[in-house]
Amino acid sequence: MTPRVSIALAGLCLCAAGFAGPVAAAPLKVLRLAALQGENSFDPVRESEEASLQYCENIFDSMLTYDYLARPAKLVPNTLSALPEVSADGSVYTFNIKPGIYFAPDAAFNGRRRELVAADYAFSLKRLLDPKLRSPWQFLLAGKIVGAEPIVAAASASGRFDYDAPMAGLQAIDRYTLRIRLAAPDFKLPYILATAATGALAREVVERYGSDVGAHPVGTGPYLLREWIRSSRVVLEANPGYREVRFDAEPEDTPWDAAVMKALDGRRIPLNDRIEVNVIEEGQPRWLAFLNREIDVIEILPEEFANVAAPNGRIAPNLATQGIRLFREAKPDVWFTFFNMEDPVVGGYTPEKIALRRAIALSINTQADIAIVRNNQAVQAQSVIPPGIAGYDANFRNPFGEYNPARSKALLDLFGYLDRDGDGYRELPDGRPLVIEYASPPTLASRRMDELIQRSLEEIGIRMTLKKEKVPELRKLGKQGKLQMRTDGWQADYPDAENFFQLLYGPNAGQANYSRFNLAQFNKMYEQTAAMPDSAERNLLYRQMSNLVLVYGPWRLAVHRLQNHLLHPWVAGYKKHPFVMTAWRYLDVDVAQREAALR
Repeated sequence: MTPRVSIALAGLCLCAAGFAGPVAAAPLKVLRLAALQGENSFDPVRESEEASLQYCENIFDSMLTYDYLARPAKLVPNTLSALPEVSADGSVYTFNIKPGIYFAPDAAFNGRRRELVAADYAFSLKRLLDPKLRSPWQFLLAGKIVGAEPIVAAASASGRFDYDAPMAGLQAIDRYTLRIRLAAPDFKLPYILATAATGALAREVVERYGSDVGAHPVGTGPYLLREWIRSSRVVLEANPGYREVRFDAEPEDTPWDAAVMKALDGRRIPLNDRIEVNVIEEGQPRWLAFLNREIDVIEILPEEFANVAAPNGRIAPNLATQGIRLFREAKPDVWFTFFNMEDPVVGGYTPEKIALRRAIALSINTQADIAIVRNNQAVQAQSVIPPGIAGYDANFRNPFGEYNPARSKALLDLFGYLDRDGDGYRELPDGRPLVIEYASPPTLASRRMDELIQRSLEEIGIRMTLKKEKVPELRKLGKQGKLQMRTDGWQADYPDAENFFQLLYGPNAGQANYSRFNLAQFNKMYEQTAAMPDSAERNLLYRQMSNLVLVYGPWRLAVHRLQNHLLHPWVAGYKKHPFVMTAWRYLDVDVAQREAALR
């Protein structure tokens, strides 16, 4: 039986008046959702899965966030009194924290009301650098902060990070002012400080709970963790001590945004008293739960039901008559099949290794992927950079993106991957068996991809075996360099191509760089662009970096997704943001309308 963890909110008034106003009899507003996969914990520094970070985003506060409606995406202060002050060269940032923001009560504070201060952000950012925590987000700050490297090196040697050691580049210069000095200019730092990974934790809480702090999240955000049944159910409740935040945004000139403004303008956030999330991994039960009105919103409609719910990108008439609405978006993401560049079979930088990866890429029909696996809810990716991200070139075409099994076979023949024993399968140039192990999770959509890739490799004479694990285990094995080949995706954390190239930057192997690609020329360009502002010169380097990825082939580029999100008529205020994981705090549930529909 799955163990159940209940989080006691000592000292909090949980009556309806504490959340919604003076009328105690008013029904609680409960938003019911389904998660695609289970969460690991609620420590924003240690988690990279959206399943975990979506909760962290609502429990903890980063200094910056995004305007909910503005497109292109626009950074706005979250816990700051204004946007940060930036030196002319982009190397010194000053952040002014708003006074009067408080952490949720916890035993770690010994009964005191604990205010959020600049030192909390300094501490939380240091946690990203602590080698012992092995943060998947370490690359966001690694090598960037003046004076951090000696402290990180000492921690690696001793096994203990000295959080009290002075760090010249990360200083709380007074109670509410944080200053960050960078070793080199980085104009993208504000984007980093809007990610969930940089949410503020209190040092007392981390020290009290130690390695188990991920089960005891205490933040300043709009929601608190109320109930947790691991990988099954999470319940959040509105934080009664949350500061006063009134909805304000810059809408686009569209009927959708006009409706959101009509529903939300000037209202206090969050709007729901409670959020109940149940994990439903498979698409069919998730879709049925929505149709049966068991969940209020279905985000990321399973692709196998896209033509049923949204034929030709429009809401199906039978759903429209029920008042169900469709929000459709082009995701700022890229899906790819990565090869482990340190693997003795598919890795390496010599011509025959490049030829093998290119031959595999040529054998896989991306249009079949789009039609069969994605149910036409994607477009072919031409470069590492997706549309809507700084550095994207709409006119660029991947010279190795075609489906051409004949060319694939010829390439294998040319470089000595031959069927020497006549069994129908090729051997390596040295005569040893050529077997590719492809890893994927045990889901219906993944099984369709498994079949597509296995047929593709069979057609060119390559034997493939399958390794099936759930996503969290695949992530772990990927970071350890123990996967040979896998299809994966990355959704943008911020609107710049750096966010994608960091997946291929050599020093990020063991973190976000699952392919373990490590090319000196690429690494040098990555470091060069990190210090450049948005410009034509930087975009040119981005295109050159993308070309290097295509030439050496650590990834076979696949698709950018199109996603459909459906909501019942009793839900108001929804608009999916490209870089914020959840819209939960902005959604308004009409409980009476829902109850009427359920009768």
